[in-house]
Amino acid sequence: MSTEFEIDNGLSIALTEAGAWIIKADDREFRLEEINDFYRAWLLLEQPFSEVKTALDQIARDANAATPFPFAKLIGSALKAQSRQWTDCAMVWVPFLAAAEKATLKGLLSDTRDSKWASQKIRQLARKHVNEIERGDQDA
Repeated sequence: MSTEFEIDNGLSIALTEAGAWIIKADDREFRLEEINDFYRAWLLLEQPFSEVKTALDQIARDANAATPFPFAKLIGSALKAQSRQWTDCAMVWVPFLAAAEKATLKGLLSDTRDSKWASQKIRQLARKHVNEIERGDQDA
């Protein structure tokens, strides 16, 4: 039974006994709560979503955790950084989010859509996601 998911050498994601997601970096621990806390986990975005989700879901099940890993905050963190590299990686993961999770990213996706720093391809993808979110809002 694994309680950690290694991201990189000396860097892993784990759950505390209290059920909080954390990043372990060498001998230090950093809580993953606010969107700004997630920059240490961006390397996850370089891996296939399905593999990361399976591993983190298993950790949550093993720990009987009530809170699944907050993928939307990880993606949001990368979008907020306005880095082409991490935004490109994050945008690959957006379609895997549930509609409610995707909706939490509407503001950041709108910023990406309207940005000068993102590539044309990424801006178009952000526009598509914002349109899907807005259509979903109308259905509710």
